[in-house]
Amino acid sequence: MRLSDIGIKEIIDLSTGINHGRLWDAEMMFEKSTGKIKAVLVPSLQSTGLFKKGINNMYELPWGSIVIVGDDVIIFRSQPSDSL
Repeated sequence: MRLSDIGIKEIIDLSTGINHGRLWDAEMMFEKSTGKIKAVLVPSLQSTGLFKKGINNMYELPWGSIVIVGDDVIIFRSQPSDSL
């Protein structure tokens, strides 16, 4: 899969239901020694009013917390689930 294929995918937090925008809005962090993706920095969008959202800060999404990369979304879990 190419970066251009995943750049348009929405990033959704399974634990909170928050949409963090598209991967194009994020920054990637790489391991210096291996070049592997370590984490993704995504905008932390929080509601500032009815239907308004603003970028308050960045949220570090560890690459290992990604649950699934679907056709339209990338789903990750920010908090471990005790029920699984």
